[in-house]
Amino acid sequence: MGEYAMDDCTGSTFPDTAKALFPDFFLLESLPIGLVVVDAGAHIISVNDYVEQILGFDRDELLGQSVEMLFPERSRIKHGNLRRVFAAGPREQPIGAGHDLCARRRDGTEIPVEIGLKPIRREGRYYVLTIMVDISERKRLEEQRLLIGELNHRIQNLFAVVQSVALHSLRGDRSLEDAREVFIERLHSLGRTYTLMTEQEWRAAPLRQLVAAETSTFADRINLAGTDVMVRERAAQSFAMIVHELTTNAVKCGALSVPAGRVDVRWSVGGDDHPGMFSLSWQETGGPTVVPPSVTGYGRKIIESTMRRIGKYQIEYAPSGLEFSMEVPLDKIGWVIQQPTEAVS
Repeated sequence: MGEYAMDDCTGSTFPDTAKALFPDFFLLESLPIGLVVVDAGAHIISVNDYVEQILGFDRDELLGQSVEMLFPERSRIKHGNLRRVFAAGPREQPIGAGHDLCARRRDGTEIPVEIGLKPIRREGRYYVLTIMVDISERKRLEEQRLLIGELNHRIQNLFAVVQSVALHSLRGDRSLEDAREVFIERLHSLGRTYTLMTEQEWRAAPLRQLVAAETSTFADRINLAGTDVMVRERAAQSFAMIVHELTTNAVKCGALSVPAGRVDVRWSVGGDDHPGMFSLSWQETGGPTVVPPSVTGYGRKIIESTMRRIGKYQIEYAPSGLEFSMEVPLDKIGWVIQQPTEAVS
């Protein structure tokens, strides 16, 4: 162990050696912290009851073994480096602070620990008293606090989204009954998005599944084709609201209002003219002849307010069917998980 290395106790009877060198150590057997004494060769010469309890080893299995056996294989190099740093200037100190150290239990499982080292000199030899504290409960509480913080953030975000949906649904000259129906339908759309996000542990939602969920009632008449893209939480909410409004409009007065009508939804990423850009199009065919509206409907207002936050869009009231297109920087909404495109009906 560098400058700190002297003789070790290899070949000695470890329990006898420990008792002779550290008679006071055995007064600490029942302390609720782990105590491990190692010699200059990093061999374990004594442990207390708590180490046996938290790691599941019998004392005889540990005595004489390298202290490295108490750490996972993947972290032994790091632990060895930390010991060498300590050996170059031995003093009482915590080790591995900020390194997320784990101890290895007998069954191979791991527990998070904090470790303190104290150099000890006995009969001309140097030893190290290692203090090991199981911080599993602290980690659990920290994770719980993070989860609660994240939950509070999502609840506040959800309230803001619901408020926006309510304002768009209840304003204007709709009857209370119509407004209530529209509001509930939009909440259901939001709920489907949250279900997808939950299934993905809130990392992101697959765009294909999100669009399919919003159009599932007409799955046999809506064609989906595009690159597999994962969209983040806010973008997923935006896409869900846009597709919901387009679908609702198509059912009321567009292609989905007649049996022969169909919708093609296509999306792609990149291209020679627009590298790094995500584009999506919604094109209706086979429906009634489209007549541009004389006033801006509530569905379009939602699409416009949503698109202002994320990118460019265009709505064209072509006589053959409504066409919607959008373009957004990919890194603003998510990432590609697979390049091949294949149409599914």
